[in-house]
Amino acid sequence: MVPIDYDDVAPAFDRRYQLYDYDGIRRSLAAFVSDSARSRVLEVGCGTGKWLTLLGSAGCDVAGLDPSDEMLAIARGRVDGDLRRGTAEALPWGDASFDRVIYVNALQHFVDPPRALQEASRVLRPGGKLLSIGLDPHERAGRWYVYDYFPEALAADRARFASRQLRESWLVGAGFTEIMVRIAEHLEFAVPYTRAMRDGVLERSFTSQLGLLSAAEYGAGRRRIDEAARRDRLLALEVDLDLYATEATRPT
Repeated sequence: MVPIDYDDVAPAFDRRYQLYDYDGIRRSLAAFVSDSARSRVLEVGCGTGKWLTLLGSAGCDVAGLDPSDEMLAIARGRVDGDLRRGTAEALPWGDASFDRVIYVNALQHFVDPPRALQEASRVLRPGGKLLSIGLDPHERAGRWYVYDYFPEALAADRARFASRQLRESWLVGAGFTEIMVRIAEHLEFAVPYTRAMRDGVLERSFTSQLGLLSAAEYGAGRRRIDEAARRDRLLALEVDLDLYATEATRPT
């Protein structure tokens, strides 16, 4: 896999939010903070601040962490909160600083997920909660044009995304209890090839699955798609994926 330079990706990162609604993630985050008035919420891997903006507008006192200066520069233009550069394995906040910690499509990017979860537990107040949302290709790979035409991406995702059993074992090891896993978002639609080309959803910057491929793997997948489009003028790229929410509590 090729490391992704998120400083380089940052200018195009929000394109996904312009094209797709992600209403399930929005509802999950709103429900996650609804029972704690004026929650202090930390998003680890906050990127450009999309979800922190939502949580701030819901009345939360927000903080965010990301390793990318360019991502944080965009986030600082839209988020009224405590934004810091750093890594999930060494959070630059004191013990018991937050009511909620969230990861949205982030856990798979951490260098040491068990250590990151221990840090999340440390900065949570007793009774505080963690929410992680992301793919689980071990649970149900689903149908996705990325996996269909770039088979190396599916193999890579099965290596870098933790299974439910592994996530739960990490959480238990970090001292969490009341672990629950559910589907947060079901994405099911088809993108016409011509629109995909126009919207840039086949560019490597659009998703980490493409960004992590080697130049040869990416080029081979693009040729497969282009050839399929030559055979079928009405080619549509299919999406049928689940995003899973994993929630856990730091004991009181």
